[in-house]
Amino acid sequence: MSAAGGSAARWGEEQRRAARKGVWRWLLAALGLNPAARRADARAAQCDAGAIGEQRTAVLLQPLEAAGWTVLHDRAIPGARTANADHVLVSPGGRVFLVDSKLWSGRYPVHAIGGRLLHGREDRSQSVRSILYETDLVTQAVRAPVQPVIAMHNAPVDGGGFIVEDVPVAPAARLVEVLVGNDGPWSPSAVRLAATVTRVLPPYLGGA
Repeated sequence: MSAAGGSAARWGEEQRRAARKGVWRWLLAALGLNPAARRADARAAQCDAGAIGEQRTAVLLQPLEAAGWTVLHDRAIPGARTANADHVLVSPGGRVFLVDSKLWSGRYPVHAIGGRLLHGREDRSQSVRSILYETDLVTQAVRAPVQPVIAMHNAPVDGGGFIVEDVPVAPAARLVEVLVGNDGPWSPSAVRLAATVTRVLPPYLGGA
């Protein structure tokens, strides 16, 4: 099983190394004179934050595994060139959930206005579009309905959670509550569905 946050961490490190490839680039970067290295470091920092968020989410999801849920981390999505699924879960009720971890600054709240996801004043609606795109592909791959959820670390979430474009946005601390609350009664098809999901969504081996 692939580790949560593994691909994000790898991609960030690859960015840092690529910008410093060769003695001359490395020296310029060490002197603070390599703009490409600065840009790569900024992208890598975002990847590092993403990896930390995924790792924190994985810890929060551990009790569900003990309760009979199938919990998969960092999975490849058939049909997606670079996108990966942070966390995919199959519940005892035979429900499939796609969880996207976010670790955003705690200085600004996360809220929705007019169908847009905002972090303070910054429009983060691309995050919603991305998880909806991934959800469509995962739905096609597993041939079952998939419910997307955004789990938010650090940044306070307006109202303790809300829905934007049919995607629940929940504080990470409430993620398990949201997942369990959206499960149904036990289904005999859950084991078979979990096996299918595990098979068609293999561990992601590419970059973030």
